[in-house]
Amino acid sequence: MLRNFLVVGAGNYGAMAISLAINAVLTRRLGVDQFGHLALLLTASQVLALVAANWTHTALVRFGAQEFARSSSTASSFWTRIWMVLPWVALAALAMFSARTAVAGYLMIPAWGLAIVLAHFGAAFLLLTIGAMFQARNEMRRYGIVLFCDKVVMALMLFALLPAAWTRNPLAVLGMYAVSSLAVSVWGFTRLSRSSFLPIAFDRPAYRAMMAFSLPLLLSTWVGLFGTNWFDIVLIKKYRPLSEVGLYSLGTVLAGVVQQVTIIFSTLLLPRLSVMVGRGELDRIRAFVDRVLPYWFAGTAVLFAAVAVGARPAVPWVFGRAFAPAASVLAISMLAACALALFNAFSPLVAAFGATWALTAIALVSGAVNVALDFAWIPGYGIRGAALATVVAYAVSAALTVVYVQRRLQQNVVRLGVFVLPVVIVCACLAFLDAARFYVIAIPAGAVAVSWLVHHFQLFRGEDATFLKDLRYFAAAASGTPAQ
Repeated sequence: MLRNFLVVGAGNYGAMAISLAINAVLTRRLGVDQFGHLALLLTASQVLALVAANWTHTALVRFGAQEFARSSSTASSFWTRIWMVLPWVALAALAMFSARTAVAGYLMIPAWGLAIVLAHFGAAFLLLTIGAMFQARNEMRRYGIVLFCDKVVMALMLFALLPAAWTRNPLAVLGMYAVSSLAVSVWGFTRLSRSSFLPIAFDRPAYRAMMAFSLPLLLSTWVGLFGTNWFDIVLIKKYRPLSEVGLYSLGTVLAGVVQQVTIIFSTLLLPRLSVMVGRGELDRIRAFVDRVLPYWFAGTAVLFAAVAVGARPAVPWVFGRAFAPAASVLAISMLAACALALFNAFSPLVAAFGATWALTAIALVSGAVNVALDFAWIPGYGIRGAALATVVAYAVSAALTVVYVQRRLQQNVVRLGVFVLPVVIVCACLAFLDAARFYVIAIPAGAVAVSWLVHHFQLFRGEDATFLKDLRYFAAAASGTPAQ
């Protein structure tokens, strides 16, 4: 598991580093308003993906991992997912075509530009599907390569292959993203074995099982639209200048770079936990939660606190002084990152239990909180209000997930929420202290909080070395190989 985490992390953060370079160039070439326009176009594509396809992604990984553990094949899960998605994709495309004048007007592009939005959605969906196949088959090295190469191809087009004038048009940039994802998807397809896709068939029992698992996620995904950054951007565009869309988009992109580490962790856990829950091995999961996860939350707390400390000087230095207000969004988003770390550590376990209705209920509550706070705070507080609304919404989803897992495992899991303390201290200092006093007080206070957490959870004990055996078991579980 550690090896896979490092491989996927290297691919993902290599991609993130290139993505930061891409955004640094785009912010300077497009300016604040046009960068906000690009964010609006990307959001439209992401909404299509959430509505039409993303609700089946977890099912593909879960059922694909279980199928691969049984038969070294993932073809049934792959085609079952395709038959589920196709009608929704067709309906989404038809709806966009029918309302093309209104949609194009809102996105501020010509009607033919909607074809580029659809192309980006299709390429991103294909790339996500190829990545899910690698996850289900435990081919994490290739999954990491896919993540990395998607940004490499985009960077090559931006820096070397295409004229700089093209990158001053947000619609052209969206097309470049689509070409990049499509090219890497074709490469990934050629690296998957024939048993990944063949034979082509319609397996009725598998379809019913995957649909029963995914239907709650359909509802939670649609509800989740109101708990994600796209809804924030819609309201910012309505109540604030377009420049704030660009500022908020940059802040959330940078936060996403940091938060991605929690998604990588969740990605690795889902197929393993699905197999282990299927075998009824709850004691090993309890041991993992009790003695391994505290190290994970301690590490993420230090990372998020460090980002909050460095946001104020780093953002304008890299992206230009015009984007300096995005630093506040980045710092506030580190509180949301703490909640996301909790949610992404335990939501795979909820999915492995098959409790997708619980995830739906959590998404419903979190989305409602985000909508209410967006309407309350964005008109008056702008991008900071949007960021704070996201913090509260993520905190609600994390709390509900942790409480659910605690009840299922009969184990004290809520106590792990205290790892948010260093980030809370740093962000409080950032809000109430000027620059000079902030660095004098925040850094020592954060360090004291981390030291207290290490002592309170008795980290770095010699006895914890015994839990490496459980990590080896996690690594073996996905492939169906018994641990030694």
